[in-house]
Amino acid sequence: MDIIQECFNNIGRSDINKNSKNLLSDGIIDSMDVISLVSEIEKYYKKSLNSKFIKAEAFENFESIAKMISKAMV
Repeated sequence: MDIIQECFNNIGRSDINKNSKNLLSDGIIDSMDVISLVSEIEKYYKKSLNSKFIKAEAFENFESIAKMISKAMV
């Protein structure tokens, strides 16, 4: 979860934390935030994130992001 927080901090969204829910569905983050977040994840893991993992439901909260990363970056 620390990696996810670091990624949010790096895109200027330190207002988002592990307790934040419904990030996309409530409009807390938008598509540009998702693109920036994907870029940060790719930088951290030094690996491209396959587009099949980039789905709205994967960016709703820290838990869903962590699940997506565990599937995509292993």
